[in-house]
Amino acid sequence: MPGSHFVGFVGSTGEFVSLDPAGFIIVPGQGIVAPRQSGSWAAIYILEQRLWADCCNPQRNIGLLSQWCIADEETCPFQWTGNVAIQAQGLVAGRPQDSAGVGYFYTGLSSEFENLLSPVVDLHDLHGVELYYNAALAKCLALTADLQVIEPAEVANDTAVVFGLRGTIAL
Repeated sequence: MPGSHFVGFVGSTGEFVSLDPAGFIIVPGQGIVAPRQSGSWAAIYILEQRLWADCCNPQRNIGLLSQWCIADEETCPFQWTGNVAIQAQGLVAGRPQDSAGVGYFYTGLSSEFENLLSPVVDLHDLHGVELYYNAALAKCLALTADLQVIEPAEVANDTAVVFGLRGTIAL
């Protein structure tokens, strides 16, 4: 089955605000001054893999998509993040252009970021799931129903349940 992999790295020598809570100082007349750090980085991996395809019609298929990223926790609020999704197209008889999918994401917050904000707000890693169905109603018209359940980063907030409906016209 066809698939692809991508591995990338981004680095910078620029100046960034350091999230180290010990570096923040109060300067009379200026207020809170954030520490600076030279350089930052992030690494990413992306996977796209077809898991199944109808031998008579390859447009009917199921695929796996996933992305993973790790970053410099000194300058990025996210230490790492990842998601995985299964997507299918043309599985419903008589609806070859319809697609559906289910996905999960997880974002690990940087311990530096959590420590920086801990006097103000109690944070933890966030995660959620998504389920969607995209109905091709006509050659140029599609309607997508989407349900997301998200466990937010702020501990005091309730789990969010979001339903969306989107129409697309492609001329």
